[in-house]
Amino acid sequence: MQKIKGAVAAVALSAIGLSAHAFTAVDDAELSNVTGQDGVTIGGDLNIKIGSFTWTDTDSTGGSVSFNNIGIKGMFVQTIDVLDATTAVTATINAMKQYVGSQAFSEAYKLITGGVYDGVSDVVQFAFPNAGLDTRLTPTITIGSITNGNSTKSYGSLAIKNLDMQGTKIWLWAH
Repeated sequence: MQKIKGAVAAVALSAIGLSAHAFTAVDDAELSNVTGQDGVTIGGDLNIKIGSFTWTDTDSTGGSVSFNNIGIKGMFVQTIDVLDATTAVTATINAMKQYVGSQAFSEAYKLITGGVYDGVSDVVQFAFPNAGLDTRLTPTITIGSITNGNSTKSYGSLAIKNLDMQGTKIWLWAH
């Protein structure tokens, strides 16, 4: 029995040695031919609770307003991709064309390319794709009460229902 255990251990150790031997270094030329898919997709079910958000005016007349018992509930789908400079500029230009006329477009284009973005860096794109998400599942934001400082009286509550962000894109780059 002892010989069988020894033989099994020897075979196991040999297998480990052979599998370790199978790993070989890949040089830069070979690695440059390796491709993969970039980007990730994130799906989320939001259930965010915020006790309060208070804005305080610090000038001589002072005062504050608080938004209390804030809740965000619903679902979302988001993709995150890294875009090269050409793709990033094209995506930005196409987005601007949707919302501004041709004269305003040239001004908006200058804003993006005139120092805000260098036109050569990679850009991270956060997008909420048109995933066909049922509007009943899109996020809803509720605020239980809105109050002034030093008061218990409330302006009431607020609800933003079915915040559909599908089609929204956000770009992030370093500078």
